[in-house]
Amino acid sequence: MLKMEFRLLKRRRIVMTAIGQQLGLVLLLGLMVGCTGKKPDDGMVPVSGVVEVDGEPAVGVVIELHPPSKAPSLAMGITSEGGRFEISTLTQGDGVKPGTYDITFVWSEFNIVTRSQEGDRLNGRYAKPDQASIQWTVPDEESWDAGTIQLSSEK
Repeated sequence: MLKMEFRLLKRRRIVMTAIGQQLGLVLLLGLMVGCTGKKPDDGMVPVSGVVEVDGEPAVGVVIELHPPSKAPSLAMGITSEGGRFEISTLTQGDGVKPGTYDITFVWSEFNIVTRSQEGDRLNGRYAKPDQASIQWTVPDEESWDAGTIQLSSEK
């Protein structure tokens, strides 16, 4: 009886070890596929760049990409330290679909009392898509650098 229990325990240990090895292999393959570094096949192109106003990097400029169809803008970014930005549509930094866009820029100030953005330090100069003086054609590539965009706060 004791011999039989020992054999069952030994057989169970062998089966559990085999299952553990197979599970480990599946997890390893999953990690290898997930870490290939390729962009997801969602058609989005990550877009980044720098915004300068009057020759200086500007923090807090809101950038919106407007499609030619006059549909509402879904892609936007906000400049951070050094004027750097990345465009997001569905998730942080995912970019936009390749195509041509009218670009708008608004540099408002946050009012801590009303907890809202107010004004435009660019004097509305770049705020309307139908009057946009800047247009981008985002290519179908792994990523696209919009470069340094020079804006002026003067009327």
